[in-house]
Amino acid sequence: MLPFGAHGFCSLIPETMARNKNTRKKKPAQQTNGGYKKYIRDVIEAAQLIGLRTDASVLSNTDKHRLYEGRLRIMNPEVVEGYVSHQELKRITQKVKEYYRERNIQLNGAMFSAYQCSLLQDYATAMKKVVYGIHKNKNHPQVDEYNSVRSKFFRLAYGYIITHYYKIITQLSNPEYKYFGLRMRNTAIYKENPAFGIVPEIYGIPAQVKKFTINNQQRPAFRLGKQTAVEPLIWITVEKSVFGENYNGNKGELDIYIQSHAINRLCQRLDLLKRPAINYILWQNTNTIDELMTHRGKLLLLVKIYDTKIGYLVAEVVDEVLLFKTFLFITHNFTPEGDALRRISGLGKEDISYWKIDRLSTFINLDTGKYPVLTELFKKAGLSDIFQLKDKDFDVEQMQEANLDGLVRYIERGKNADTVQKQEFEALLQNA
Repeated sequence: MLPFGAHGFCSLIPETMARNKNTRKKKPAQQTNGGYKKYIRDVIEAAQLIGLRTDASVLSNTDKHRLYEGRLRIMNPEVVEGYVSHQELKRITQKVKEYYRERNIQLNGAMFSAYQCSLLQDYATAMKKVVYGIHKNKNHPQVDEYNSVRSKFFRLAYGYIITHYYKIITQLSNPEYKYFGLRMRNTAIYKENPAFGIVPEIYGIPAQVKKFTINNQQRPAFRLGKQTAVEPLIWITVEKSVFGENYNGNKGELDIYIQSHAINRLCQRLDLLKRPAINYILWQNTNTIDELMTHRGKLLLLVKIYDTKIGYLVAEVVDEVLLFKTFLFITHNFTPEGDALRRISGLGKEDISYWKIDRLSTFINLDTGKYPVLTELFKKAGLSDIFQLKDKDFDVEQMQEANLDGLVRYIERGKNADTVQKQEFEALLQNA
């Protein structure tokens, strides 16, 4: 819900803004930009949807042209460090434009897009200038109220724009290849160019590879990173306290690496997910690690999809880093649930693989009504939650949408994110 009522917002429009038929007005300059008419139609639609007046006594032609000239512009993204191909940038741009127009923000009982929130920010900005021109007092209550309204809509639009970019760059970030990072900057504003714009800067960060000696063989592994609200990318670490008695070294926190074998197993066992979804699931489950469990002498990190446990990344401390070596589906040996299933059913490792009950598709396609005994067996082994996934959509965008609140919270809880974002908002709004 909006922090202000639509009727209360409309009441801010002073009577002195009504047109005086005897007042001669300066004719606005002719617009040659074909986008002007569409933009005004979009503003009027958004304003009416939320319950604001848009008649000629409120928005004159002069006001509309002023609104258009000073509109918030979301510029096309720019590559900062060159490690982003033209095709990758094009894909990012296209997807974010789609997200930008999706109506997924509920306000006053209606659904709005981030684009429409930016239009309402433009509307409030224009109205603020109008009432300031009437009262000549920047501290007038109506000026303050419009400033508050524009700030709220700007924060909505800006926050969702950032979230849209995070959605696509977490899909594309592949620890074996490269990560993508994001930073926002505002365009220069000066008298001859009063338009306010935001420029997304896209970073490409090459994978970091390190070789480990395992069973007398050199094996490569890839460092895990994450995007934050402060830096385009930081490398993930896990604090010493999380290990308990499993690490007695001197480091306060350990870097995290993953072998290709673990990623390959994720792809094989979670066979309904395409690679962008695997990238996202890996990010979702490792961006903050505050708990590791020990089972039969193995360090395990629980992996979830739709908040349902689906398996474990098997880890080991090697050369003073936390190394993920493989992924075990939840039915496998060396997982608590897999061991329980073996005790109850007598199924061995080869049986699990033969009957293909070590992959996601088997459980999603299992007819629980046709095989009640088998279903009950899985439930006794602690696998009942997995059947909740039967009704889920495994398209990566649907998975992200289901976790959108979590994604927003993650962005906001980055190191110093609240302070940094507040400073950014204030700086951007000062220039708007």
